Amino acid sequence: MEKMNVGVLFRVSAFAVACLSATAMASPECAEMTGCDRKFCEMERQRDEAEKKGNAHQVAGLQKALSAANENCTDEGLYQELAEDIEASEADMAEYRDDLEEALQEGDKEKITKYRKKLEEEKAERESLKSEQANF
Repeated sequence: MEKMNVGVLFRVSAFAVACLSATAMASPECAEMTGCDRKFCEMERQRDEAEKKGNAHQVAGLQKALSAANENCTDEGLYQELAEDIEASEADMAEYRDDLEEALQEGDKEKITKYRKKLEEEKAERESLKSEQANF
């Protein structure tokens, strides 16, 4: 694959994953699908919603992402992306734990609260990703 295509694929994949993650619970018509079929369903649903709202910019972006996804999506690739996202989430959690430990040692209540919140949010994100991967 050419470098340019990889960059485009990465941006489109990141956009599509964000779209999929943001709406996975909101679209029961796609809930029974998995992998690329679910990704396409979610993107088509979002595009249709954007059309109904007259948001031409969002429609164009979703159509571009959908076209790229149709050309490049594989279930194996999506599964690997989920695995990479889980790994990144776990790395973020380790960093937040270190930051929290430092804040606890310093007694900085504001930072303690901040890093506890970040850690909880990241735990929820990781669990969501793991659940999505388990249902793949």
